[in-house]
Amino acid sequence: MKTISIFFISALMCLNIYGQSTYSGKIIYISNPCQTEPCMPGIVFGLETTTNNFVLTMDSNWIWSNNKLFVENVEYFLDDEVEITGTTTTKQDINSNEYTELEIKTIKKLTLNVESVSFSNNEVYYDATKQVIVIDEILQNKSITFELVDIQGKVILRRRIGVGNNSSICVANLSDGIYLYRLLQKSQTLCAGKIIKNN
Repeated sequence: MKTISIFFISALMCLNIYGQSTYSGKIIYISNPCQTEPCMPGIVFGLETTTNNFVLTMDSNWIWSNNKLFVENVEYFLDDEVEITGTTTTKQDINSNEYTELEIKTIKKLTLNVESVSFSNNEVYYDATKQVIVIDEILQNKSITFELVDIQGKVILRRRIGVGNNSSICVANLSDGIYLYRLLQKSQTLCAGKIIKNN
């Protein structure tokens, strides 16, 4: 009796799946790798390293640019320097162009990106005598959101700033250290910077 072996070739455009590794680089946007005909336009989050660009995935799904990149209550932004541990998969789009997906298992910020947006040092500053963060009157005339982020990248304080709102934010209960602040208007960063609390 002869044994007949039948091998099936997967219809998926998956070329190689690699073991879990750690990659360091910065968060970028990547054009949507075409998987349908016609190709659906769009931009997804990616990771740029010194050797390769990866399309980032979570739960096997791309993270589209009109969404936020949140992992364990920490938000990640374009140009953030990060270290990601995950599994990579090399695939082909419908035009036979190769791209590599990186499934996020863990991610952490390596540095806080505060130089990407220019700002005046007088717009936001820390008053050590009163232990408050002071917002300039010019910014109070805009409908904006103030966010304070710790060194791990977690948003620890969020306040609305605008006409009629207080121009100072008490931070006496926060530990001494370096913090990053952002002023946002409709999810767009108006300015950003560092605040050093040292009392």
